[in-house]
Amino acid sequence: MLDLFFWLFFMLVVSITIQSWYRRAHTPGFKAFLHLLAFVGIFVHEVAHYVFCVMFGVKTGKIKVKYRSEDKGRVAPHGSVDLPEFERNSLLQTFFISVAPLFVSTFLFLFCLDIIFNLDTDPWVDVVATVFCVSLFIGSEPSGQDMKVIGKTFRKDPSYSFYQIALVVASGTIVWFFVDLYFIYLPFEVLYYIEYFFFVVLGYFVLKIVVSIFVSSFKALRGYRFPSIRLLTRKRRFKMFAPRKLQEKEAQW
Repeated sequence: MLDLFFWLFFMLVVSITIQSWYRRAHTPGFKAFLHLLAFVGIFVHEVAHYVFCVMFGVKTGKIKVKYRSEDKGRVAPHGSVDLPEFERNSLLQTFFISVAPLFVSTFLFLFCLDIIFNLDTDPWVDVVATVFCVSLFIGSEPSGQDMKVIGKTFRKDPSYSFYQIALVVASGTIVWFFVDLYFIYLPFEVLYYIEYFFFVVLGYFVLKIVVSIFVSSFKALRGYRFPSIRLLTRKRRFKMFAPRKLQEKEAQW
């Protein structure tokens, strides 16, 4: 498990370094080549956002990846994913969707390493995998907007956010100590990291169901009153409260 955190941290540091270098490069031919690599990396970045939105049940709008800027027509690879119901998202949804490019790019980078060093492939395949890794470095860093929405979601409901963080930590700890990720053979090492990620997410939802059942049972037992014989003959009336409609705002990743 610690290997996964190492690779995520490595990918983040290298991505920040490569992006800084990419912005400062000015050689015309070389800069044009970097623009192409950046476009591929940004495409992976936005697709990662979109895929994680689908995985975590978040409604999405259009996904956009453009090679040129809208205002001046200059080359400036960029993209976005529209979120018409951002205010409905919980901290867990916002966090994993925001850092999705880092996760996906890290998994793809490790897959490229398997191709380069562990598989007997033609030289051109290794070259393509190496160039693709550079593209991943350029696009893997979560943007400032990605990190900003995490804080915004946390402040919306801090108590529930802390509750979700506690469940994720508990799920990760349980998977780390009690789940043998090598119980089945997988052809690539990166698949074990993906398997760990899905086990943590699965454990989170299992723990959430268990806690929900426990809390509901506790409230039912605590609030239960044994009715008298007279009360048994009365009809109970329950006051219904209509849920308030959540305010919807449009956001982007």
